[in-house]
Amino acid sequence: MMQILLGILEEGLVYAIMALGVYITYKILDFPDLSVDSTFPLGAALTATLILADVPPFATLFLSFLAGAAAGCVTGFIHVKLKVRDLLSGIIVMTGLYSVNLRIASGRANLPIFSKDTIFENQWL
Repeated sequence: MMQILLGILEEGLVYAIMALGVYITYKILDFPDLSVDSTFPLGAALTATLILADVPPFATLFLSFLAGAAAGCVTGFIHVKLKVRDLLSGIIVMTGLYSVNLRIASGRANLPIFSKDTIFENQWL
C-alpha cells in the first residue's frame, strides 16, 4: 500500500512541474507555448539516457533542466527573430523535438532503468 502511495506522489510531483510550466506560459506570459508538451519528454529521455551512462542522478536533473531551457530558447528564437506566430513556433519546436527525443533515447521508445540509481531510489534513501 505504501509503495502505491509513493508512486502516486512521485507521479503527481512530476506532473505538477509540467502544469506549472504550462501555467506560466499561458497565463503569466500570455504565450501559447505548445513546446512544453515536448520538452517534458525531452528531459525524461535525456535523464534516462544519462542514467544508463552512469551519470549521477542529480547531475542528470540539472542537465535535463538545461535541455528544456534550450528548447524554450529555440521556441523564443523562432518567434522573435524569425517572426513566426507564437502558437506556430511552439508547434514547430514540439514537432521537431519528437525526433530529437527518439534520437536521444537511441531510437527506442522505452529505456529500462530499473537496475540503476535514480533520484527516488538510490543508496542514500
